[in-house]
Amino acid sequence: MSKMSLCEETTVLSAPLPAVEKWAVVWTKPRCERCVEEYFNRLNVPCFLPLVSKRQVYKSGIKSWDSPLFSSYVFYDQDRIERHKVFESRKAVDILLPPDPGALGRELAQIALALDRDSSLREARFGQKGRRVNVIRGPMKGLRGELVRIGSDCRLVLRVDFLGKAAELLIDESCVEPELD
Repeated sequence: MSKMSLCEETTVLSAPLPAVEKWAVVWTKPRCERCVEEYFNRLNVPCFLPLVSKRQVYKSGIKSWDSPLFSSYVFYDQDRIERHKVFESRKAVDILLPPDPGALGRELAQIALALDRDSSLREARFGQKGRRVNVIRGPMKGLRGELVRIGSDCRLVLRVDFLGKAAELLIDESCVEPELD
């Protein structure tokens, strides 16, 4: 993909993030994220499991699958289910309650919007701080994150501070402007 195409306008699909006021996080047993998501769906509890496409090439062919962006975490509406009911799934290890559920909701909205518009979003190391920017044009228009330069590439980093996790995607630097304080 050329750098010019990173800034072209594309059709935007609706974001898969449900409208929730008080987000919480279930820390699941390894590889049990989908089971917990299905459990919440059966109980009509709004939840969010961000998935990314993965691909592996073998001698016998190519295998593709969807994998959680942040392994072992499922986000859900804590007002719609009691704590003990979450553990009845038998797949939950712990429940993490953020000090500011609204901030977590805003960060999840950024992740959902990025996933909806670009399938190249990947988990990133949380470490490197970047320059706070707003995306002002292109398919990622409306996102806010940090611009980090890695070699000749620019990446937009979206953080979920409560979990100490981040996701990144390639972006053309001409599509962003510094965030004003």
